[in-house]
Amino acid sequence: MNILIVEDDPSIQMLLKLSLQVEGYEATVAGTVREGMELLQEKSFALILLDLMLPDQSGFQFLQTLQKQYQHIPVIVLTAKNAMNDKILGFQLGADDYMTKPFETRELVERIKAVIRRMKAPAPNKAIVIGNIEIDYDERTLKIDGKLIKTTSKEFDFMWLLCNNPKKVFTREQLLDAVWGYDYYGPTRSVDMMVNRLREKLKPHDAIVATVHGKGYKLEAANEAAK
Repeated sequence: MNILIVEDDPSIQMLLKLSLQVEGYEATVAGTVREGMELLQEKSFALILLDLMLPDQSGFQFLQTLQKQYQHIPVIVLTAKNAMNDKILGFQLGADDYMTKPFETRELVERIKAVIRRMKAPAPNKAIVIGNIEIDYDERTLKIDGKLIKTTSKEFDFMWLLCNNPKKVFTREQLLDAVWGYDYYGPTRSVDMMVNRLREKLKPHDAIVATVHGKGYKLEAANEAAK
């Protein structure tokens, strides 16, 4: 299982590479966004570790590119940027997790395992059809009225959870635990921001993700939400 490290500091590159190899992962290093893009075109990766302060382009810009072209690959941000606004922006742009430097390599490894585990978790149903919604776990595809909706890994996991529990209202805390996973310490508004982004993609059927005021979110079948 190959992990792409996009980081320009040689000492951190070496630390990450050795830590991942000890855990049985293959690690490939890129020192710039350009090198990272070239590697993504050449190889398959299970996950990306991304620094935000890179010499040729902002990691935030790279996150935007990844969500357009490689949205199926989860991303963990590793950065010295520890301001809450930076963390929120990272999640808004599609990061699956966010760790600030300095960090414990043991914790990073556990977070990597948790993200990959969520991506590969066995599903009780491989494909679900509810109203106008079609969602396929193996292909990780979501369709509304037969139209493919491009989702990030977290957006897909969110929709898969709702589609498997169409009557259930999930609180923001439950969603953070189920979708973000391992000891997530971010703000609960990360859920609201993700839902807002997802609803933009789902228009004109954005009402399928219904807000239950004071509680959280639940699924409305697309044909029901349109009524």
